[in-house]
Amino acid sequence: MTKDKQLLLQEIEQYRTLLNEKAKETPLISEEMIYFSHKLDELLNKYQSLTSKTPLKH
Repeated sequence: MTKDKQLLLQEIEQYRTLLNEKAKETPLISEEMIYFSHKLDELLNKYQSLTSKTPLKH
């Protein structure tokens, strides 16, 4: 696994943890929760994009 993917997975896990912790005390429809949710979505999409690329054949 590349360094970029590892770092991205760490960031994804940080946002997941943050979202879960904040959800215990913050309404899900709050601006803060929506921001964190969108950020996590962006990171997951970026990871999916990185992992779905197939190597070029020579």
